Amino acid sequence: MTTPTPDGAGPAGPAPAEGLAAEIAAGERTDTGAHRALARLRARLDSRPWLRLTYKVVVTVVGVTVVLAGLAMLVLPGPGWLAIFLGLGILGTEFAVIQRFNHRLKALVLRSWRAFRERRARRAAARRGAPAA
Repeated sequence: MTTPTPDGAGPAGPAPAEGLAAEIAAGERTDTGAHRALARLRARLDSRPWLRLTYKVVVTVVGVTVVLAGLAMLVLPGPGWLAIFLGLGILGTEFAVIQRFNHRLKALVLRSWRAFRERRARRAAARRGAPAA
Protein backbone atom coordinates (compact mmCIF):
# COMPACT_ATOMS: atom_id res chain seq x y z
CA MET A 1 0.00 0.00 0.00
CA THR A 2 1.38 3.40 -0.93
CA THR A 3 1.02 6.59 1.03
CA PRO A 4 -0.21 9.71 -0.75
CA THR A 5 2.13 12.59 -1.43
CA PRO A 6 1.61 15.92 0.40
CA ASP A 7 -0.50 17.32 -2.44
CA GLY A 8 -2.95 14.43 -2.02
CA ALA A 9 -1.98 12.50 -5.13
CA GLY A 10 -0.22 9.19 -4.78
CA PRO A 11 1.41 7.12 -7.50
CA ALA A 12 -1.94 5.52 -8.30
CA GLY A 13 -3.86 8.80 -8.57
CA PRO A 14 -5.82 10.93 -6.10
CA ALA A 15 -6.12 10.05 -2.44
CA PRO A 16 -9.12 7.79 -1.68
CA ALA A 17 -11.15 10.56 -0.01
CA GLU A 18 -10.72 12.71 -3.09
CA GLY A 19 -11.48 9.70 -5.28
CA LEU A 20 -14.72 9.13 -3.39
CA ALA A 21 -15.73 12.77 -3.83
CA ALA A 22 -14.84 12.58 -7.54
CA GLU A 23 -16.96 9.45 -7.97
CA ILE A 24 -19.93 11.11 -6.28
CA ALA A 25 -19.51 14.21 -8.45
CA ALA A 26 -19.36 12.06 -11.59
CA GLY A 27 -22.57 10.30 -10.55
CA GLU A 28 -24.33 13.65 -10.11
CA ARG A 29 -23.59 14.86 -13.64
CA THR A 30 -26.76 15.89 -15.46
CA ASP A 31 -25.40 16.36 -18.99
CA THR A 32 -25.73 12.71 -20.03
CA GLY A 33 -28.08 11.25 -22.61
CA ALA A 34 -30.08 9.48 -19.91
CA HIS A 35 -30.77 12.77 -18.13
CA ARG A 36 -31.89 14.39 -21.37
CA ALA A 37 -34.26 11.47 -22.06
CA LEU A 38 -35.67 11.73 -18.54
CA ALA A 39 -36.18 15.48 -19.01
CA ARG A 40 -38.21 14.77 -22.16
CA LEU A 41 -40.23 12.15 -20.28
CA ARG A 42 -40.91 14.62 -17.44
CA ALA A 43 -42.08 17.24 -19.93
CA ARG A 44 -44.51 14.74 -21.41
CA LEU A 45 -45.71 13.69 -17.95
CA ASP A 46 -46.22 17.29 -16.85
CA SER A 47 -48.56 17.89 -19.78
CA ARG A 48 -51.00 15.29 -18.40
CA PRO A 49 -51.78 15.60 -14.67
CA TRP A 50 -53.20 12.08 -14.30
CA LEU A 51 -50.10 10.60 -15.91
CA ARG A 52 -47.87 12.64 -13.59
CA LEU A 53 -49.79 11.36 -10.55
CA THR A 54 -49.52 7.77 -11.82
CA TYR A 55 -45.76 8.20 -12.32
CA LYS A 56 -45.35 9.62 -8.81
CA VAL A 57 -47.29 6.72 -7.29
CA VAL A 58 -45.21 4.16 -9.20
CA VAL A 59 -41.92 5.82 -8.16
CA THR A 60 -43.12 5.94 -4.54
CA VAL A 61 -44.12 2.27 -4.51
CA VAL A 62 -40.84 1.18 -6.14
CA GLY A 63 -38.72 3.35 -3.82
CA VAL A 64 -40.47 2.22 -0.64
CA THR A 65 -40.28 -1.41 -1.77
CA VAL A 66 -36.52 -1.14 -2.33
CA VAL A 67 -36.02 0.55 1.07
CA LEU A 68 -38.09 -2.15 2.81
CA ALA A 69 -36.18 -4.89 1.00
CA GLY A 70 -32.94 -3.22 2.17
CA LEU A 71 -34.20 -3.16 5.75
CA ALA A 72 -35.00 -6.87 5.48
CA MET A 73 -31.52 -7.51 4.05
CA LEU A 74 -29.95 -5.98 7.14
CA VAL A 75 -30.89 -9.18 8.98
CA LEU A 76 -31.04 -11.48 5.95
CA PRO A 77 -28.22 -12.16 3.49
CA GLY A 78 -27.84 -9.39 0.96
CA PRO A 79 -26.61 -5.85 0.42
CA GLY A 80 -28.99 -4.14 2.86
CA TRP A 81 -27.37 -0.70 3.09
CA LEU A 82 -26.91 -0.54 -0.67
CA ALA A 83 -30.59 -1.26 -1.24
CA ILE A 84 -31.64 1.31 1.37
CA PHE A 85 -29.53 4.03 -0.25
CA LEU A 86 -30.76 3.03 -3.71
CA GLY A 87 -34.38 3.24 -2.51
CA LEU A 88 -33.74 6.66 -0.96
CA GLY A 89 -32.21 7.77 -4.26
CA ILE A 90 -35.32 6.61 -6.12
CA LEU A 91 -37.59 8.41 -3.67
CA GLY A 92 -35.37 11.51 -3.87
CA THR A 93 -36.25 11.92 -7.54
CA GLU A 94 -39.81 12.83 -6.55
CA PHE A 95 -39.63 14.19 -3.00
CA ALA A 96 -37.52 17.24 -2.12
CA VAL A 97 -37.39 16.32 1.57
CA ILE A 98 -35.73 12.99 0.81
CA GLN A 99 -33.40 14.64 -1.70
CA ARG A 100 -32.23 17.08 1.00
CA PHE A 101 -31.77 14.16 3.39
CA ASN A 102 -29.65 12.40 0.74
CA HIS A 103 -27.44 15.48 0.36
CA ARG A 104 -26.91 15.68 4.12
CA LEU A 105 -26.20 11.96 4.27
CA LYS A 106 -23.67 12.29 1.44
CA ALA A 107 -21.87 15.10 3.29
CA LEU A 108 -21.82 13.00 6.47
CA VAL A 109 -20.37 10.00 4.63
CA LEU A 110 -17.63 12.13 3.05
CA ARG A 111 -16.73 13.73 6.41
CA SER A 112 -16.66 10.34 8.10
CA TRP A 113 -14.52 8.84 5.34
CA ARG A 114 -12.00 11.70 5.56
CA ALA A 115 -11.86 11.43 9.36
CA PHE A 116 -11.33 7.67 9.13
CA ARG A 117 -8.50 8.08 6.61
CA GLU A 118 -6.82 10.78 8.73
CA ARG A 119 -7.11 8.70 11.91
CA ARG A 120 -5.70 5.67 10.11
CA ALA A 121 -2.78 7.72 8.78
CA ARG A 122 -2.03 9.08 12.28
CA ARG A 123 -2.08 5.57 13.76
CA ALA A 124 0.18 4.24 11.01
CA ALA A 125 2.60 7.13 11.58
CA ALA A 126 2.59 6.50 15.34
CA ARG A 127 3.37 2.81 14.78
CA ARG A 128 6.32 3.75 12.57
CA GLY A 129 7.49 6.23 15.20
CA ALA A 130 7.22 9.20 12.85
CA PRO A 131 5.36 12.37 13.87
CA ALA A 132 1.80 12.57 12.52
CA ALA A 133 1.24 15.05 9.72
